[in-house]
Amino acid sequence: MPNSQVKRAIDETIGNEPLMNEAFVQKVLDGKKRSKKRMPFLQPAFIFLLFLAVGTILYIIPQSDEQLAVDTEEEDVYLAKPEHLKDMFIQNRKESRIMFVFNNGTLHYKSDTRIYLEKPKSEDEKPYSGELIEETYTNIQIETKDNQYFITGDDSFSWTLTRTAPRILVDEKGNEYIIPYAFENKPQLSDVLLDDEIQSLGIYKIGGIGTYAYILEEDLGEITELFSQATVYEEFIDLERSEYMINIEYKNGEKGRLELWLKEGNKEGFVIKNDVINNTWTTFKIPKALTDHFYQLAEKIKLIDSK
Repeated sequence: MPNSQVKRAIDETIGNEPLMNEAFVQKVLDGKKRSKKRMPFLQPAFIFLLFLAVGTILYIIPQSDEQLAVDTEEEDVYLAKPEHLKDMFIQNRKESRIMFVFNNGTLHYKSDTRIYLEKPKSEDEKPYSGELIEETYTNIQIETKDNQYFITGDDSFSWTLTRTAPRILVDEKGNEYIIPYAFENKPQLSDVLLDDEIQSLGIYKIGGIGTYAYILEEDLGEITELFSQATVYEEFIDLERSEYMINIEYKNGEKGRLELWLKEGNKEGFVIKNDVINNTWTTFKIPKALTDHFYQLAEKIKLIDSK
């Protein structure tokens, strides 16, 4: 409404005597305009604060649920289950030559502190210093509670392990042991022994003086065929140690190494392949014909080293 109309309306209401002049009317109108200018500012601010409060509440509730889920998952990582120790190999964290192997209801213990000499001074002298201790515990039963494994066996055998990290177990005496991989991330073991066609193959004695003995080139085809007949072996190998390593060069340019285990008495042979990426070992039983080839190479090394 224009200023003159406002003034006329007021004059008509109170009579001909004007009580309000133009300046007063202008102040009234200016005050009304200032009131209208404040509302657009205050109203969005209030709505923003309201949305912020509601949004915060809606955000906190899901976050709490998510955090609880994360905490639960972290706790579950260390839970103990009886099946965790099935066919499991655990090793002393400080002394790698102390180890336990769970296999088919039996627990195998091995402590090997032997250090092999390059060459004994006489035939009567032991070829090593230190000692080998092996023990076997049968009828192994495993019960669990929370993060603990309660292991019992024949002859009052009892052992408790506590899982303190995904790959660490601690016994009652505070000894720490490490496992190859977290139980929840058990990798699929590969039954593939050779990575490609063999270009050359030789063996050397572990702890020896570095003498190699090689398969003849004309025999490589037969050796490759015999390797293809090897089968995964899931039983515990009751041998003192692997004495030889096999070095293989493949035709694709890659190289590989296998541990070679030979049983003198019954001429059995095994090779162990290490999967470096998954930190696993797979044992293969090799055919007798292949075992014979490796025995011949081992005899060559002994003959060369004895000179």
